[in-house]
This record gives sequence, C-alpha cells and structure tokens, in this order.
Amino acid sequence: MRADVHYPTDPETGRPAVGPFPVLLSITPYGKKAPPPAAQIGGGATRYLIRRGYIEVMADVRGTGVSGGSFEMLGVEQVTDGVDLVNWAAKLPNSNGRVGMFGISYLAINQLLTAAAVGPDSPLKAIFPVMAANDFYRDVVTMGGVPHMRTVRAYGAVYSLLNVVNPALEFAKRGSHDRPRAGGLAAVRQRGRDQRTYFRTMTADAAQGGDTAFDGPFWDTMRASDVLPKIVENDIAVFLVGGWHDAFQRGAPLNYTALQNAYAGRPPNAPMEPGQPVSDKFQLMMGPWYHVSDLDGLHLHAIQLRWFDRWLKDADDAAVSGPPLRFQPIGNSHWFHTREYPFPEATPTRLYLAEGGGLLTEAAAERSEAPLRYTARGPMSGRSLEQWSLGMGSFMVSQTGRQIRYDLDHSRMQREALTYTTPEYRTAQLIAGPITLTLFATANTAETLWVAYLDDVSPEGVSRPVTQGALLGSHRALDPEATWYLPDGTVLRPQHLSTRAAAQPVVPGELTRYDLDIFPTAALIEPGHRLRLTLTTYDFPHLVPTKPARAALAGGLYQVSQGGESPSSLLIPLADPVAFSADGSRDST
Repeated sequence: MRADVHYPTDPETGRPAVGPFPVLLSITPYGKKAPPPAAQIGGGATRYLIRRGYIEVMADVRGTGVSGGSFEMLGVEQVTDGVDLVNWAAKLPNSNGRVGMFGISYLAINQLLTAAAVGPDSPLKAIFPVMAANDFYRDVVTMGGVPHMRTVRAYGAVYSLLNVVNPALEFAKRGSHDRPRAGGLAAVRQRGRDQRTYFRTMTADAAQGGDTAFDGPFWDTMRASDVLPKIVENDIAVFLVGGWHDAFQRGAPLNYTALQNAYAGRPPNAPMEPGQPVSDKFQLMMGPWYHVSDLDGLHLHAIQLRWFDRWLKDADDAAVSGPPLRFQPIGNSHWFHTREYPFPEATPTRLYLAEGGGLLTEAAAERSEAPLRYTARGPMSGRSLEQWSLGMGSFMVSQTGRQIRYDLDHSRMQREALTYTTPEYRTAQLIAGPITLTLFATANTAETLWVAYLDDVSPEGVSRPVTQGALLGSHRALDPEATWYLPDGTVLRPQHLSTRAAAQPVVPGELTRYDLDIFPTAALIEPGHRLRLTLTTYDFPHLVPTKPARAALAGGLYQVSQGGESPSSLLIPLADPVAFSADGSRDST
C-alpha cells in the first residue's frame, strides 16, 4: 500500500507544527495525486483541513494507483486494508491517536465498510461519507432489475484510464530511486489491463443475463446496508451527504435510517417511527445535487471541520447544530429540518391513474384500460443522462463560472408514452420522501418493462423532471423484510428480491401487479403547478435490458388498468412546507 502523508506546518517558519493532531484518512481507487476533475472524487491534499490542525493520509486502494496487489471492487481484502490503514495512521508521528475518514463516492462506501469492520475501541472515531451507496446493486447497477451497464462500463473505462495516467504522472515527478519495487510503470499498465478485464467481464456477464444481472454473492461485499448496525456498535460518528440527482439518490436516506434505527434498537431495514430516539452522532444532509458537484457553492470543508473538531478534538462548541436530518428540495433554496425518515411531516397521498386526458385523481374512477407498446428507444432525458454520467458535464461547466440545466423541459419524453397529470395546486406542496407507483396491467409477452418519470409542470406547460423509477416485470417479487408498509398493508417503499431464484415470468393475458420504487426525492411544487406521471418503457441510453430480457420484451403490448377493482395508483408523500420547523420539532407554527 502506498500513501501520501501531509502534516500541518507553522505558517511563520514553514516547519512542522507542534501537535499532536488527529489524522484524516482517505482511501482512493482513482490515484492519490489525481488532478481535477478526478480530484473531485478522491485525490490530492485538502489544505483547508490540514492548515487547521489535521494530518491527512491519502492512500491508493490495493491494485490501483501505485499500490500493489490485485483489484477487486470493494472486496473483502480492501476492507481489511482499511482497518490496517486506520491502525497504522493512528500511530503516525505527531498523531493524537484519533482517526477520521472522509471522501466521496467509492471513498465514501469504503468509509462505511471500514467503519463497520474496525471493531469497538478503534482509533476511528468519525467519518464523513459524501454520496455513498446503500446497496450497490439496487442503487446504481440496476434500477428495478433493469441494468444500466453502459454507465458501469463507462465508469470502468474512465477508472482504468485514471489508474494508468495518474501513476504515470506521479512517477514522472519522482526520481527513479523512489519508484515502487513492484515493477514500476510496467506493473501499473498491467493493473490497468486487469481492471479493464474486470469491468468488461462483469458488464458482459450482466448483458448476457448472467449472475451479475441478478442480486447475489457478487454484490454482497458492496452492500453497506448489511453492515451499518456494526458502525453504531463501534460508536463511530457519521455525517452523510447525498443528492436528489445523485447516482446514489436512493441510498443516502436509507443509510441514515439504518444508523438511527440501530441506535434506537430497531430493525435497520424498517422505516423510522415518528418520535423514536435519534442521535446527533448520525446526520444526513441532502440537496439538489449530482454525484460530482460543487454543491451550489456550499462550503463543505467548513462543515467537515466542525464535524471532525467535535469528534476528534472534543470541541463541543464545534458540533453541527440542529436536527440531524436537513435537506434542500429541488426548486427551492430553503433548508428543511427534521429527525426521521420517512418524513412524518409528509402524508402518503394516493393518486389514481384515470382516463379522460390522462388524469391523476384522488378517487378511483370506473375501470378502463390504456394501451402501452414496448419501445426500446426514444428521446434522451437530459436529467437522466446527467445523473448517470455522474454530473461530470455540469461540474465541468460550473468550474468556468457558468451553469447548464438539464431539467428545463421533459416534454419530449412523453412521446409514445402514457401521461397522467394532477389539477393545479392552489398552495405550495412539498414532495418529500419515498414514492411508489402500483400498476395493474396485462401483457402479451412473458416479460414487461416499466419506466416512470415524475415531473413538475409549470403554468406555461414546461415539464421539469423531478425523479424516476423502473421495474423489469420478472423482478416484481417483493422482499418482505426490506419493503416498507403502512399499517394497513399499503406498500410505502418497495424493495424487490431481484435474485435469479425469485424471478417470475409474466403470464401473458393475466392481470399482474407491479410495484415500482420511484427513487425518493424532495421537490417544492409552487402554486399553479401540477404533477405529471409519464409512463413508458425506456430510458435511453441508460437502461438496457439483458439480451434474454430484450428477446422476451420484443413486440410487447401492455394494457394498464385504470380504476375499477384493480386501480393503478401513485403513492406520493405530500407536505405543507411550513410543517418543517427550523428546529425539527413537530410544531408547524
């Protein structure tokens, strides 16, 4: 393992500052000296924190950068390496013996897995994961069992490139005497080839409908959801940051929920209960951000400093104050504060799909059917494309002082689709939390594909994309232990088993129920605006069914049930914005 260690210095003399100091550790697979924009997701020193009294350690993941060994994405050995690095960092010269971890994306997931593995009484006391997954398979590899392997394949290509270019740049800055003993550049190039083979093998297997297209052992080591209670047992403070446009949009609220539930002695996979005990050791901040983002100018390092000063320096006056859950919705710059997720301030509201111009109504109408034909391709969704390219386009433009918007109009996605729209809202409405679309439909094929978009429609008719979800029909079986239900049995947040054993072919001609997990969000709907559900069968180019699924989908014609005894409906959490008070109390005044 190769690591860079950065020490605070005396600004007057330039010599090492008098300590001891806590240590902040990051473990990156992108190259510890990665230049921008790769540095945005892990690379380079954080001078803001070092200058304020922290030793920083940036290490290359096993088999990446200039570290030796073989790469396996978030594998068991990487977790062991993380534990070893924590213990090593705590004993560095001038260390006070306390360690924190921070970083974004892969580095964030690594933090959760390491924090769960260190055991009690570890030097690791606090972490700050930004944009971390909860369940890699469900958060980013698939959406409702539909692979988006083009995203994974593109990530693997960029990742492999960084792991050749960045070490080469690092070697160029060194003398030959300081090059790694494990073969230098030749070994690095070989590791780059090994990584490309790793990702190509994985994506090719998924595309052919192999084991990686289903949930199973391959994805088990990447599932933070399974180990989050261990972090609570290990008494490690966690500050989570997530984005409503992030690739891990689904996962961040679930990570927070699991940590607070474990603290309260409740099942980690359950929804939180209103009024349950919460700890300020586990916090979440969400905003309308993509994976790679400047967070709309938010001074994230200043928040990190307060968090680490509190838990690594015992500075009580540095604590991040207020309720432990704060979020900024899409379409508004106001911060909302609460304690539990799903948000008790938001009421799950059922809206029925109805005919007559495609309406979302509060009461189910008489039964009717709406035809929807399977279409493999259609217009590209700008918001979706930017989300699953990790926000790199908007981030690069933001560095020039300009801004690009991918959420201005979604109308083109409504071609060859079914649309359902509410009447205008007379007062502001806040969508906040998990969303479920329950469809009843028949099909003439043994497989179905459903893609749903939720838009905010302005009085001028402009559709602004808010969130989306998808489901491959054969993956419709629900996981009873992870699905969230209301007391009356209503599905509040579906989670599908998505294993090969649980896959169920659709019976042609049989009325079948599908519960789509529309990824959770927070969005402010202004007076005079409407909500629109767009139901289609594609999200080009990001959702690509497997080869066997495409064959089974060909020629599909679906009939969506509207009203009657099996009414299709949307369950959406709606709140009066004033219900979220500044201190997170239940007093809406």
